[in-house]
Amino acid sequence: MFPLSLARILQYNTGMIKFKFMKYLLILVAAISLAACKDLDIQKVEYHTTTMMGKTVLSVTADSVTTSFNGRGKPTHEGRTTKSSEWLEVAESINGIEMEGISDLEAPSNKRETDAAAHAKFVVQIGGTTYTSGAFDAGHPHEKLMPLMDAISKIIEENKR
Repeated sequence: MFPLSLARILQYNTGMIKFKFMKYLLILVAAISLAACKDLDIQKVEYHTTTMMGKTVLSVTADSVTTSFNGRGKPTHEGRTTKSSEWLEVAESINGIEMEGISDLEAPSNKRETDAAAHAKFVVQIGGTTYTSGAFDAGHPHEKLMPLMDAISKIIEENKR
C-alpha cells in the first residue's frame, strides 16, 4: 500500500491550484487598480474649507501636499512630499466616483448654513477637466464622496504630526 492515497494527493493538488489561482488573481486585481488610477490621469485634488476666520486649501498631487490659509491673522503656506500610499489611496477613492455628477450630490447636513460647521468642497482635476463638488459641512460630504474624504482626512492627520 502507498503511504498517500490517491484522494489525498488530489486534495493536496487541488489546494495548491486554489492557492496559485488566488495569488495570480490578487496580482491581477492590483495591476488593474493601478492601471485604472493611471488611466484617469488625476493631476490634483483640493479640499477647500471656509469659515468666518478664513479659507484653507489642502492641495494633493502625486508629488506634493500643500496647505494654504488666508484670512484673519497671518497667511500660511506649508508643504511636503506626498507619500506614494497617500496618492494611491486618493486615486483609488476617486476611481469609484462618477465625477460628472459630483456637483449635484446633496450634502447630508446643513450645519454650515448657521455657522455651526465650516463650508467645504472638493475640486478635482483629471485629464485637463476640473470637477467641483457641491458644498457640504466640513468632513461630512455625500456618502459617494466619503472614500475621498477618508483619504483626505488621513493626509490632514499626517500633516498635524
